[in-house]
This record gives sequence, structure tokens and C-alpha cells, in this order.
Amino acid sequence: MFIGHYGPGAAAAHRRLKLWHCFVAVQFLDILWAPFVLAGVEKVRVVPGFTEASALDLYHMPYTHSLPAALFWSVCAALVYRAVRKSAGWTGAGLIGALVFSHWILDFVAHKPDLELRFGGPKVGLGLWERRDLSISLEMAIYLSGLAIYWARSTAKGFGGKLLPFALLLLGGAAGVFSAWGPPPGSARQVAIMAIVSYAVFAAFAALLDASREPR
Repeated sequence: MFIGHYGPGAAAAHRRLKLWHCFVAVQFLDILWAPFVLAGVEKVRVVPGFTEASALDLYHMPYTHSLPAALFWSVCAALVYRAVRKSAGWTGAGLIGALVFSHWILDFVAHKPDLELRFGGPKVGLGLWERRDLSISLEMAIYLSGLAIYWARSTAKGFGGKLLPFALLLLGGAAGVFSAWGPPPGSARQVAIMAIVSYAVFAAFAALLDASREPR
């Protein structure tokens, strides 16, 4: 799952939690995963047709996507956020931790069994990626629902604040369609680099929205 991760992030943004902070949180496990892949610490194979919705065989990612690792990084993110952004309080920090862990939950729904329940233990995943139409429909429903909540809970400061949500909507739609129907990447390295660029673009859009909209 890619674009669907941003739905909970958009829904959670409010006066104490900036949208771009939430967008980074929901992809935090993958933000760690990409450099781990580039460093050879975690592994992925590009296998065209591996599932209908994804050509990625994510066969070794214990340090970011196992259940213990996801819990560890979620707690770390919450503690660091509380220390760095005291104005968010423990409630905001807890939400950041929950958003980080939401990534694992949604991956559990989408992935084939590649998420370890413990290090070296059994792997789980419901495999929604095996049904591309259903997978992208669910992703877009989650994404649109999150954006709708964010939109309802914020107001534009000017014209840019009115326009940017539509731009983010189109960006998410294009990214979702490309991830499901676009050509498979050429290598694991390309996968990791594309991931880093994508997360940076979405975080940048969210930062622009933070500057052009304000909570109601």
C-alpha cells in the first residue's frame, strides 16, 4: 500500500499536529526502509506479475516492517516527537506513534505474507495486492476519506489554500494509478530512490498546505 497510508495522516492533522508531520509519520517505516535497501540491510526483488498491484517481492525487511520493529519505531517516534515538540503534548506524541504503526496495519492488509510477527518468525499479510481493482479502490477510499476530514477541519487563508487540496488530491490519484498500473521499476535501487523522492514530494505538499490553511 502506498497512497492509502496518507489517509490516516490527513485525518489526524489538527492545531497541534502539522499535516507534514503526520505525512512523515505514516510513511516513517518506509522512509527507514528505503535507505536500508540502498545499504543492502533489507532486501527487495522486482518480479513483474508478483501480484496484480505490485511487482515487489519484499522478502527481507525485519528491521522496519516486522511487528516488533514497527512497535519499536512507533514508540521511538512518539518519544522523540514529545521531546522535540512539547506543544503537542503526550496526546499529540501518542497520535504520531499511532500513525507510524498504522503503516504496519495497512501493509498487513495489502501485502502478501512478508511481515514477520517476530524476528525470524512466521510472516503474515492478507494479500489484497492480489486483487488490483479492489486494492486501489480501498487505497483511494482511505486517502479521500482522510483528505475530506482534513478539509472539513481546516480553512483556507487565501487562494492557495483553496487550490492546494485539489492539487494534493490529483497527486494522490496519479500516484495511486501509477503504482498499480505503471511499469515495474528496473531494480531494487530504483525502487528505494523512487520511494524517497515520493515521500519528499508528499511531505512538501503537506508543508505548503500547513502554510496556506489553518485549523478551524
